[in-house]
Amino acid sequence: TAPSGCGSPFLANGSCRKQCWQPCKCKQTVCISVGLEYLQSNYQNALAFYFESFFQLGMTFLNDAGNPGFSPLFLQVTCNCFTISNGEMQDVGVGLYPSMSLLNHSCDPNCVIVFEGRQLLLRSVREIQIGEELTISYIESLMPSSERQKHLKRQYCFECNCLLCKTQEKDADMLAGEEQAWKEIKDLRLITEWEQVLAMCQALLNNSADRLPDTNIYLLKMLDCAMDACINLRRWEEALLYGNRTLKPYSFHPLRAVQMMRVGKLQYTQDMFPQALETLKQAYNIMKVTHGADHSLVQDLMKLKEQCEADMRAQ
Repeated sequence: TAPSGCGSPFLANGSCRKQCWQPCKCKQTVCISVGLEYLQSNYQNALAFYFESFFQLGMTFLNDAGNPGFSPLFLQVTCNCFTISNGEMQDVGVGLYPSMSLLNHSCDPNCVIVFEGRQLLLRSVREIQIGEELTISYIESLMPSSERQKHLKRQYCFECNCLLCKTQEKDADMLAGEEQAWKEIKDLRLITEWEQVLAMCQALLNNSADRLPDTNIYLLKMLDCAMDACINLRRWEEALLYGNRTLKPYSFHPLRAVQMMRVGKLQYTQDMFPQALETLKQAYNIMKVTHGADHSLVQDLMKLKEQCEADMRAQ
C-alpha cells in the first residue's frame, strides 16, 4: 500500500499481483501513482506478531513452513486480508480482496467497507473532493486514539498521523467519567451464559451509573452487550432501554444505522409503531448511503418499515 498521512501496511509482491489480481476498480476514481521504491515492507516487524497470533494455523501448514517462500506469503495474506462481516457488521469470516488492499488507512475515513455475502462493497460515507484519496479504517475506529495506535502498530506496523489522532478530538468523550469505573468495564472478561452475562453487565452498569456518561466507549460496549443478552433472553423492554442509550454515542460512527435498525425492531416488537417507524426511517436514510439501496439488509429494513406502516393503518 502506498504511504499516506497514516502510514502503510505490507503488500503482496508484484509477481503475485500480475498473476492473480483483477484490475483495481479504485483507480477509476482516484489514481495515485507510486513507484515500488516508495512502498513499504514490514515483513520483519510483523513476523513475530503474526507467527505468535497464528501459531495454530501455522501448525496446520507445518510441512510447508520450512519452505523459504512460506513466511513472506503467509504474512502477505494475513496482513492484506479483510474480515468479512454480515450486514449488521458482525464478523463471520476472512477473505483476500487484492484490489481493496491498495486502500490506505485513516481513523476518520471517507469510505466504509460492507459485504453482501462474499462480495465486498466500498461505500463513501461523506462527500469526496476531486483528487482526494479514498481511505478506510483498518481497525475498529470506535476506540480512543491510544488504543487505535496500539492496534495499528501491533498488527500493521505503522503509527497513524491523521488529524483525528493528532488532535485526539473524540478521546475526551470516549474516556469521560471516573477512570476506575471504566477500567472495571474494560477489563471484564465475559462468559457465555446469557443470564450470567446480563447479571454482570447490570452490576457494572449500576455501579458506574453516576460516574460514566453514555459516551464513554467502554460503557457503550457494555450497553451493547447487555442489549444482546436481553435479546437472547427475549427480554425486549430491557433490550430497548439499553439500545436507546447507545444511539447518541454511535452518532459519529458508521454502525449507527445498524444500531438504529436494531432499536427499531425492538420498538416494533413492543407495538410502539410510531416510534419504530421514525427510527427505521432514520436508519434507512443512513443505510442507503453506507450499504446501498440494493443491499439485502436495506431490503430487510424496508420490509420491516412497510410492515410497521401496515400495522399502524390497521389500528
